[in-house]
Amino acid sequence: QIEEENLFILPGGVAEIFYSHRRRQPNSLPFTQTIKAKRYGLMKLSLQTGARIFPAFVFGASDMLDQLFHVDQNVASKEKDAKAFDIGLMMQSISRKLKGGIALYYGQYYLPVPHTPKLSMVLGDPIYPVENTSERNVNGNKLTCKRIANPTDAQVKELMDRYVNALQCLFEQYKVEAGYPNDRLVIT
Repeated sequence: QIEEENLFILPGGVAEIFYSHRRRQPNSLPFTQTIKAKRYGLMKLSLQTGARIFPAFVFGASDMLDQLFHVDQNVASKEKDAKAFDIGLMMQSISRKLKGGIALYYGQYYLPVPHTPKLSMVLGDPIYPVENTSERNVNGNKLTCKRIANPTDAQVKELMDRYVNALQCLFEQYKVEAGYPNDRLVIT
């Protein structure tokens, strides 16, 4: 008997590690969360395999650890933080070359013990790579979508646009209930 399983992929990767930073003010103040979700290779793979995509977001995840050097475009303009900004970019560059995240982080008491923010994970409705198509896999028991062996750039972009829109809507729909009413999501 074959067990059906799902694969959970975090599309942000190494780049997203360096954009993450813990909020320094109460949840009631505006805060911008930047995520690296525009991964066209993942969308192309979904079209090729017929795998559905479930948009998901975890509120509070970026508040678990402090990043010693994070990348923030706004920090570069402040002279006193310009050096930290340069180090963050350097760490990001090294991580890309090594194909792994090298981040210096700390939590409670300056130890690698995470802070304990309230975490709320929200999961959106599935996005079918090819709309209005579904079929059963070879065993007949798992729902997949029509597959496109060689998707065009336009098809990949259209799926990406639907995913980004669904993620943005999911964030806006649940941010108040999750306790982050003034947060803003930037998807790059």
